Amino acid sequence: MKTPDKVQDLVAEVVHRYSGAHIELDPLPSRVCFLWVSLSRRHLVLKYHPTEGTGVSENFDDTPLFTGHDVAYDSLDEAINHFKSLLADAAQTEADYQPQALVLRENFPN
Repeated sequence: MKTPDKVQDLVAEVVHRYSGAHIELDPLPSRVCFLWVSLSRRHLVLKYHPTEGTGVSENFDDTPLFTGHDVAYDSLDEAINHFKSLLADAAQTEADYQPQALVLRENFPN
């Protein structure tokens, strides 16, 4: 179960850059590996296959199971670059998100 160095480097970068991300790496005996990263309210997946290429997807709460990848790459480098751009966008989206605040006053007139 050898995970490619580039995928390991990506995991290290995600851990370093996005400390609030939930990360799961699942290397299989076939040398296929899955990387799941949840950042903010977004869920990203990178699936590396040593001979069939690499797929990158963003999954939503209503995404059907096993629908395939949003984008597929022959080059692991290209897939990683796309994955990084999705992570950066997810981080920026979270930074721009301003939840509505609810203020309760103790002396509110009845």
